[in-house]
Amino acid sequence: MSLALARKWRPRTFSELVGQSHVVSALTNAISQGRMHHAWLFTGTRGVGKTTLARIIAKALNCESLNDADPCGQCDSCLSIDQSRFVDVIELDAASNTQVDNMRDLLETAAYKPTVGEYKIFIIDEVHMLSRSAFNAMLKTLEEPPEHVKFILATTDPQKVPVTVLSRCLQFNLKPIPVPLIKEQMAKILDDEKVEFDDRGIELLSRYARGSLRDGLSLLDQAIAQGDGKVQEDSVKSMLGVVDDSLVRSLLGAILEQGGNPLVEKINDIERMGASFSYVLDEMATLIQRLSLFSLTTEGIDDDLIEGYQVLVNQTDDEHLQLLYQIVTVGKRDLPLAPNEKVGFTMVMLRMMAFLPALDSGVEPKKKITEVRQRVIATSKPTKTSAAVKNTKKSDASAVLNTNDEWKQFVSKNVVSGMAKMVAENAEFQSFSEGVLRLSLDSEHKHLLEDRYKNKLQELIREHVNSKCRLEIKVGVASDTLMADQVVESKNRLDQTTKDLEEDPFVKSLKSDLGGTLVTESIRPSK
Repeated sequence: MSLALARKWRPRTFSELVGQSHVVSALTNAISQGRMHHAWLFTGTRGVGKTTLARIIAKALNCESLNDADPCGQCDSCLSIDQSRFVDVIELDAASNTQVDNMRDLLETAAYKPTVGEYKIFIIDEVHMLSRSAFNAMLKTLEEPPEHVKFILATTDPQKVPVTVLSRCLQFNLKPIPVPLIKEQMAKILDDEKVEFDDRGIELLSRYARGSLRDGLSLLDQAIAQGDGKVQEDSVKSMLGVVDDSLVRSLLGAILEQGGNPLVEKINDIERMGASFSYVLDEMATLIQRLSLFSLTTEGIDDDLIEGYQVLVNQTDDEHLQLLYQIVTVGKRDLPLAPNEKVGFTMVMLRMMAFLPALDSGVEPKKKITEVRQRVIATSKPTKTSAAVKNTKKSDASAVLNTNDEWKQFVSKNVVSGMAKMVAENAEFQSFSEGVLRLSLDSEHKHLLEDRYKNKLQELIREHVNSKCRLEIKVGVASDTLMADQVVESKNRLDQTTKDLEEDPFVKSLKSDLGGTLVTESIRPSK
């Protein structure tokens, strides 16, 4: 009976270990120089090589003929350790032996010298599962073990290991294995196993392994069985429940075009294919990330995808892509809360459709209406009010902001209240070019520069100029502002009101006949 690929191709030397060169380098140097610590702690996600590395170290410490720190793999010690029958290498699964009694029984054997090898080695897997009493029982031995004893601990959750244990170990973090390395290892194994495969098929398996080579090889075993002795893209997709990239692109296209019918059809297609809706959300998030990068560079993007990406990018903008990415990632998080995956997925798609891109310069957004709504509108035929007609006419004409006078007029007519009005009235127009409106704000008003006020003002400006412009406000000199004009105008009205009062016959008679005095501080300008 043949072994599973994950067991058959388990690394037996440091040189065979994949993706952990930073740890291998430190350990091989220590073994070569004879500077071996008495306790190591290996951390990392599942399937990255923690217990495999522990066994290789055990072989290296007991090997009869080392080859540059690599165990020979041929001597009795190496062969016995590979077959899990070496009496001086004791492996313990902490998940199954959590109690203090198990640890005490284990540590009692530490006092005795090794029977066959040079070192007695204790390998404790998932060490974070030990009880607090078990940890306390091993502390003294872990800190000052006999010279012939070495401890190798492994865990996927180092946060649960007591600090007192961590401080007594050399800690190495094993990283998730990159997709290219998993793919390369799979190709090497399939070549040696004489299994026919295509590049796209093993790339999908490598991505789905999510950094775990062991998981990747388990999936590879399943893919070989699924494909009747071959690893092909179609059978891998069917096995994993994934969808084609083109379907994800067309799904996003339907969202950007506000196409309700195409969207529903594609969601139904995904369900008929038996694909994972969670996986589709992952692919959607990846596509949005690639589109965001595509606006900056085409590096790393296949030539046959560039045209399709360009079509999608032309329908949106950078800010909208950021919003869509957030909707997708939050939607995936909430997917388990939905009545079923299809319902949750559909609502995420509709949420993406509910948000249109920012307006392009001089272009009114197109809001498509479903056939049902069109029939309702045609039946009701509401009469437009005068205010609606007025607003329609206003939106048809694109206003401009090219001078400080035009800026002042905009502020007085459109910014009617709130702190955004305070910012606008105290800001002086500088320039408006390449979609950026630049204002200057005097330093005495810099406390008004808060994002919420700026964003509100930017929204009003975009509505006015019918463009997705960006607002920049810098602290500087701002003397010619609407607020300054209002102060001058108010002073002029006050002066005129004072003059009118002084020349008023009744006021003059009061002053001459009764000796009255005009209190100028009490005068308020006329409206």
